[in-house]
Amino acid sequence: MYLKTATILALLPVLYFLLVFIADSLLTAVVATFALSQAFVLVGLNIMHDGNHGSYSGSRKINRIMGFALDLIGGSSLVWRHKHNILHHTYTNIHEVDEDLHTSGFLRLSPNQSRRPWHRFQNLYAFLLYGFLTVSWVTITDFRRFFSGRIFSYKLPTSPANWALLVLSKGIYFGYMIVLPLFFHPLPYVIIAFLGIHFFQGVTLSLVFQLAHAMEKNDFPIPDAESNTVGKEWAVHEVETTVNFALSNRFATWYLGGLNFQIEHHLFPKVCHVHYPAISNIVKETCAEFAVTYVEYPSISSALASHYRHLRHLGKREVRRGDGELPMRNTVS
Repeated sequence: MYLKTATILALLPVLYFLLVFIADSLLTAVVATFALSQAFVLVGLNIMHDGNHGSYSGSRKINRIMGFALDLIGGSSLVWRHKHNILHHTYTNIHEVDEDLHTSGFLRLSPNQSRRPWHRFQNLYAFLLYGFLTVSWVTITDFRRFFSGRIFSYKLPTSPANWALLVLSKGIYFGYMIVLPLFFHPLPYVIIAFLGIHFFQGVTLSLVFQLAHAMEKNDFPIPDAESNTVGKEWAVHEVETTVNFALSNRFATWYLGGLNFQIEHHLFPKVCHVHYPAISNIVKETCAEFAVTYVEYPSISSALASHYRHLRHLGKREVRRGDGELPMRNTVS
């Protein structure tokens, strides 16, 4: 894990230097823009993700330092820990609680979301829309969550110290992404490169999530209206709302921070991702023993095809599925 971290962190400044100071043609600029976007993706999927889950190291201090990698690439580790660790990992695929399903109505990712007329074409425009994910985070969404102090009905802690960290980290990020390049390039070029980086970054990160949770064979539970619970205990709920893909693809496993082993990640979020391949067979055998549905797709292409069919199906039909003992609460399970 430390070697992987060193490799990624050495790659990031090299690609930044290439884009800002070396690229002197359209082709090299496009290549450098794409490459730098993927370096940010590698930081997000491999370093900050494990750090904020507390799975990077046995040291809480090292985990927090690695988690701050998100703040340095434009996001907010505070928002992410609450949005992802608590809401997504406890209430996976539950509409109006799992914030990762929320797209302001642009997409229908869950059969329990309302169908709108434009969703009929979502399989055609979704992949383009994914490109706006991270740019909306760094420019709008993080600030909106801080000002409101909420994610849906969940209360987000926003102390003066947290506000100071948000302002400082955003200042550093926009300083090296916008201000510094302006000393060497015209404003339109800087803005185009900035948006290009976020487009490639957004598509990549969106698809990693969608191929794990917005698929044909995922469960989308509906909480019981009276008890405010869902029908299965937490571990079973996590397995059946999640899928794996391309488990034999060693490069994908390295690149995606083991998140193609998404079931294992949801069951053991505080285990470093380098161990997921070793425990996946145990998880699979245990699921078979207790008749728990364990879904995996053999390749990235087969998973992409399933996600496309899922989008098309939900866009054309008003369908709901899921059943209403996982309690709906405001703490980590």
